[in-house]
Amino acid sequence: MVLGDVVGKVWADRILPALQGRRLVLVRPRGDGPDLVAVDPLNVGVGTTVLVVTDEAAAAVTGQPTVDAAVVALVAEPGSERTEPTT
Repeated sequence: MVLGDVVGKVWADRILPALQGRRLVLVRPRGDGPDLVAVDPLNVGVGTTVLVVTDEAAAAVTGQPTVDAAVVALVAEPGSERTEPTT
């Protein structure tokens, strides 16, 4: 898994039929590593911190063997304490 920040949307001029209608985002990993283009089933926004899975996990999440990166979670600021909502 990769923790990173969404830095932009990716628009394809041509795309495989299996990816038609899928939203793509550019994710910059925190730490070392190249930027990733990931399928975004969560409709995240630019500036959002996300968790991305790669390889077989991404294919399993999306149901498409051609996908090798997918956003699977929105992340609160790493290291911050989570607070439970009160009712």
